[in-house]
Amino acid sequence: MPRQAHSDETSEWDHLSTTVDVNKADLAFLEPLRLQLTTVRTTAKDAMIRQDAFKAQFQQATRDLEKAMSEGRELATRLRNGIRTQYGLRGEKLAEFGLQPRRKPQKVKQKTKPGPVVQPAPEPVPHTPVEPKQS
Repeated sequence: MPRQAHSDETSEWDHLSTTVDVNKADLAFLEPLRLQLTTVRTTAKDAMIRQDAFKAQFQQATRDLEKAMSEGRELATRLRNGIRTQYGLRGEKLAEFGLQPRRKPQKVKQKTKPGPVVQPAPEPVPHTPVEPKQS
């Protein structure tokens, strides 16, 4: 049997409970089960309502978090820029704030690479002409 949505299943329980109640003269022996199903249905519906409320709260919390993160990034950028304004782009004091000071590029000394290794060419194989056979 394919899975049903919770709301579809509880609607089916409502219908079943109602029809058993209408026919209680014939189905009196099922009355305790019908009452239990009604109780369980009420519990399930309450849980679905709570679940929907929590889902809405979760979505709102996600939006609040995204907004706060965006504002925090903006403020942190402004603070970093203010620090750079105060101490300059090259000030070593920037390192205290976790910022990288701009430094003069260091001249990289190039290591002298040994020249390419020259390998001697292979010796030529002597060519011996083939003489035609005479018959």
